[in-house]
Amino acid sequence: MKKFAFAFAAAVAAVMVTLVFAPSATAYPDVRFDVNVDRQVLYAGELFTATATSNVTCNWTLAWDSVTRQNASPTYVTTYLAPTVTRITRIPLDGTCLYAAPTTGRTSTRAATAMSSWHRTIVVTVLPRSSGAAAPKGRSGNLPSTGGPDEVVLFGGLALFVVGAGAVTLARRRAEDAELSGQTA
Repeated sequence: MKKFAFAFAAAVAAVMVTLVFAPSATAYPDVRFDVNVDRQVLYAGELFTATATSNVTCNWTLAWDSVTRQNASPTYVTTYLAPTVTRITRIPLDGTCLYAAPTTGRTSTRAATAMSSWHRTIVVTVLPRSSGAAAPKGRSGNLPSTGGPDEVVLFGGLALFVVGAGAVTLARRRAEDAELSGQTA
């Protein structure tokens, strides 16, 4: 009976510890921010879309090529027009979120209204229209095939495999024949 009472008391203590400490960890969830663009390389005169997201209300400021746009919401989507350039130009897109930082219940009211900021920079490359370089299409993630033909390596490897398998088979047959001839003698 004492073992049962001890086990019951341990279970109750575990439940109490879980109830006391778990809510404090989940009361203030992590704040998440992100700034993305649909294309990072484009030609002069083309549009690209910038998207800023967070799980809290932000005063978003997105600035690119001396054009600054602002919005106060968790999600902000805007488009920019690439300027005319004469050479390959890298222009930073700066995204900043100004938000009310989550605070604990133990701080003063003055500290509860403290503002925090988050910042990210993405470099967008603008190519001149006369450029021989082609802007990438889509988000395939494949690298261009700049090496030699892949078939040569494939067939070379296949030939080495066949030669190796034949050598192993021949060596096993000779070893088996030598073993059999040694038993009959």
